[in-house]
Amino acid sequence: MSEMVKIVLDSREEKGKQASTKIRNAGYIPCVVYGPDYIDSLPGKVKTAEINRILAAARWETLTLQVTFPGGKEEMCLMREVQRDILNGKILHIDFVQLVKGHRINVDIPVVLIGREECPGVKLGGVIDHLLREISMEVLPGQIPESIVVDVSALGLGEQIQVQDLPVPEEAQVLADPDEVVVAVIIPRGIDEEEEEAAEEDMEVEVVGKGKGKDDEGE
Repeated sequence: MSEMVKIVLDSREEKGKQASTKIRNAGYIPCVVYGPDYIDSLPGKVKTAEINRILAAARWETLTLQVTFPGGKEEMCLMREVQRDILNGKILHIDFVQLVKGHRINVDIPVVLIGREECPGVKLGGVIDHLLREISMEVLPGQIPESIVVDVSALGLGEQIQVQDLPVPEEAQVLADPDEVVVAVIIPRGIDEEEEEAAEEDMEVEVVGKGKGKDDEGE
């Protein structure tokens, strides 16, 4: 489960492009909260400095936030979407989604590999191909993992790990094909060609040897 960070949501009455610009110039980011209790969404604003610290220090997609609303009410939320200016990268707007105890939520969890240095397939000249870098799942708020850690230290040449092999929370429902490949140790083309050439050389030697035997019998 990911850690929980506290932030404060201030009320926001102003709407529109000019109002949003004014809010950002004052050190805040416009935002909305939606979820089971906020079907129509709740507008608000959060301090830019607080959000920048979160984005710099954690995987924000899976970080559970304890958000204090105007009036003192607290809600567990995730940052669902962070909109940025395509030119300067500054944050323009944030969507928060409410987490309700006992209600599953759809999240994308990063897949992290460990054990690359010990991987036998790599030591034999193979290359690790990380095909699935995040996995979608429905999971209870209290079980949202920060990441899915996959150990590749035992993979040999040509071996792979599939979605069904991933260590996911017990009650989570994975929304990907169980047979989809997450990571594989592929055999570089150069190695295949060397093996084929060696096999062809062996066949040539065998054929030549048999030819010589027939000539000897004829003599």
